[in-house]
Amino acid sequence: MDDLDEKKKNPRGHSVLIAAMVVTSSIKDLDRQSPSGLSIQTLTLFSDAVFAIAITLLAIDIRVPQLAEELIKAQLNNEIIGLAPRFISFILTFFIIGSYWISYHRTMHQMIRYDRGLISLNLLFLMFIVLLPFPNDLIGKYPTQQVAVIVYAIITAATGISLCLLWLHASKRYRLIDEVRPAGYIKRLTVRLLISPSIFLISIPVSFLNPLYSLATWFFAFPIGVYFERTYLK
Repeated sequence: MDDLDEKKKNPRGHSVLIAAMVVTSSIKDLDRQSPSGLSIQTLTLFSDAVFAIAITLLAIDIRVPQLAEELIKAQLNNEIIGLAPRFISFILTFFIIGSYWISYHRTMHQMIRYDRGLISLNLLFLMFIVLLPFPNDLIGKYPTQQVAVIVYAIITAATGISLCLLWLHASKRYRLIDEVRPAGYIKRLTVRLLISPSIFLISIPVSFLNPLYSLATWFFAFPIGVYFERTYLK
């Protein structure tokens, strides 16, 4: 009974614990198949689990309004409407994380080996992915505040830049990727990885005009990225 109460009080911690147990078990299974202990597959699997945790944490911050029984009819509609900014921020951040997940897998698919630098940059990228629920919650609560918009833009841009750094490290002089990849493809993938962070960085000066204008520009990141992929990364 005490465990059940604790789960209700701290759903975020409980979800993270379950996800951590799943990924630990999965990595152990892969390690048994890899004599060296670490492999590109292990690194990618661990990263997938981190993505799953980050997306799970986004939804946990959306809570059902708690009202006294006599106030439900009078206030429930307004309380639900009041959750609109949280749902909007959830949808936006969900697609941002999903976009970074797709880009990450496209990048890691090119790898044929790894080194310490790749592992370090992979951890840096995952650090920002795990941090994204914080600006998501911030913008959900204070969507019209410039500081909330700037914090969201900086963290989201840093996430994309860290992924681009990972790719630049791996692709420089074909350090970790197959040499059959054309130089043009490497450049186009680099441009693709810079689209999202560029849009978020551009939105920072826009926020001085109106924070809501900045928020509106963020929704262009996903369709522009998809268009570029379909046109130049086939």
